[in-house]
Amino acid sequence: MARALRRSDGPVRPRRRVGVRLWLGLAFAGVGIVTGASVYAFVSSSSEESAQERSVEISVGRTVTLADELGEFSRAATQSVLEDNRSEDFVAWAFDRRGDLISPQSVLDVDLGEVRRPGEAIRAALRGGRIVRGHEGNVTDVSVPVFRDGEIAGALLTRATRPPEVRGALEAVREDRLTALAIAVGIAVLLGLVVASLFTVRLKRLATSAAQLAEGRLDIPVPARGRDEIGDLARALDSMRAALRETFGMLSSERDRLSAILHALSEAVMVVSKHGAVRFSNPAAAPLIGDDGAPIDALGPWLRRAAHRGEASSDALRVGERVYALQVRELAAEDAVLLVVRDRTEELRKEVAEREFISNAAHELRNPIAGISGAIEVLRAGAKEDPEALDHFLQRLNEDADKISRLTHSLLTLARIEAVGESEGEVVDVRIAAQEAIQALVTPEGVQVQLDLEPGVFADGDPALVRQILISLLTNAYKNTPPQGTVTLRARSGGSSPPRDSAGGLTPPPGSSVLIEVSDTGTGIPREERDRIFERFYRGRNSLEKEGFGLGLSIAQRMVEVMEGEIGVESELGRGSMFWVRLPAAKTAPTPVA
Repeated sequence: MARALRRSDGPVRPRRRVGVRLWLGLAFAGVGIVTGASVYAFVSSSSEESAQERSVEISVGRTVTLADELGEFSRAATQSVLEDNRSEDFVAWAFDRRGDLISPQSVLDVDLGEVRRPGEAIRAALRGGRIVRGHEGNVTDVSVPVFRDGEIAGALLTRATRPPEVRGALEAVREDRLTALAIAVGIAVLLGLVVASLFTVRLKRLATSAAQLAEGRLDIPVPARGRDEIGDLARALDSMRAALRETFGMLSSERDRLSAILHALSEAVMVVSKHGAVRFSNPAAAPLIGDDGAPIDALGPWLRRAAHRGEASSDALRVGERVYALQVRELAAEDAVLLVVRDRTEELRKEVAEREFISNAAHELRNPIAGISGAIEVLRAGAKEDPEALDHFLQRLNEDADKISRLTHSLLTLARIEAVGESEGEVVDVRIAAQEAIQALVTPEGVQVQLDLEPGVFADGDPALVRQILISLLTNAYKNTPPQGTVTLRARSGGSSPPRDSAGGLTPPPGSSVLIEVSDTGTGIPREERDRIFERFYRGRNSLEKEGFGLGLSIAQRMVEVMEGEIGVESELGRGSMFWVRLPAAKTAPTPVA
């Protein structure tokens, strides 16, 4: 299909071919040059290091020998001994036991001032030590003590350059390396040309057979000679030719079978022609096909890319509010492309929610764990010996452990709800569930609880979940209602939508649902926070001043969703809040449970 979609702007001039023989010859030559250069560099570096080490050893040896000679003669003979041992590559200066120079300052045009930090070297030698310093230009400075009658009588400082015999040896090695490098490159080029010639003849035969296969001439066998990889390739091509000839005869029946399978897939599958018309599509592809019978515009770039490159893919193609993963492949035999699309919207939403949930849970666990660790460290440091401090930190440990326990319980509750999901409902007497929820909580001091429960209100749901929802809403109301405040729990038969009445409550008509309200006279919720209060771990701007983890309302919302209900909030800052829950009404009236 890529050939079919390519524009024809005139005759295409064939490019000049570069033979494989030349490429292989150049490749072998390159390998020879790289290998020879690497060996050359390695040997050069190694030889230079060896020569430098040898030069240093010679310099140290000559210095030690000269120091031994000076120790055998008197100070008056020092100058004579130094003159006998000096040369163009070795000069020396002698010092007495006080560090004063007793030989000429300049020796063979080498001045003592050219030596780096000579005083440090002489002091080290007078203390019985030895200093060896290498410099650029293969120069080595050596200082050693001079012993006479078993005592340090002075110091000797020498400067030596690389000996002529070492320089000569290095030059000879360099010449040998260059010769070896030239020979290696020449052999590599010749060997490359010979091997390339052997390969190209056989590859041309395979190219001819491959061209015949491309033309559809499946009755001509592929010549297979040799027992090497090229022979194996030729035999594989011949096997492929035979398999293709057999497969083409089965395509028509397989196409019908494949069509039946594709219609049963949940993924959208389409075959699109080079002109953009949909040749085939399964029922799942209907939302991705426009009224004109062509794929929607968002798929166009991927179809063109696959037609040009042979395939294309994306894991996050956004179309409106949906996110799709798609795979597109060229069908050259049909001048079309195959498109497979999978809707990933719900999958990605779940992944994002799970990542946020794990991150928030880890954040909430960090503080109590840090408190436990800190208390343990303080107790280990000695606070356990003080009864008051011990009681204080044990109380802190108990509080932090209780926080972790309550958070873990909330997380497990939420996990169980997510795992169970929607289930078959029961008939729940909301009046009984409300009374049990009130009894399960301790009413804060100074807060009045009022009940306005309509008799005969039955919901279709899970009694344990309804009780837990009411407990969560009442707990939230208690926390946000100051003393002398009022918390009101209402329950009544409701309708499909909750319009407000003049008193500020919700009074939907009776019939299809049950409406539960929990209102308080507390601080209220700022407008900018109302859309976030059902988020997991969200506690509002005053969360640091209150207990809890921000999971109660999130769990309540999920419980309501499991029972196919709705939950919401109405609030006015400074006047209180009212949370409402709407659940499906029971369709029948058997013995209720709560």
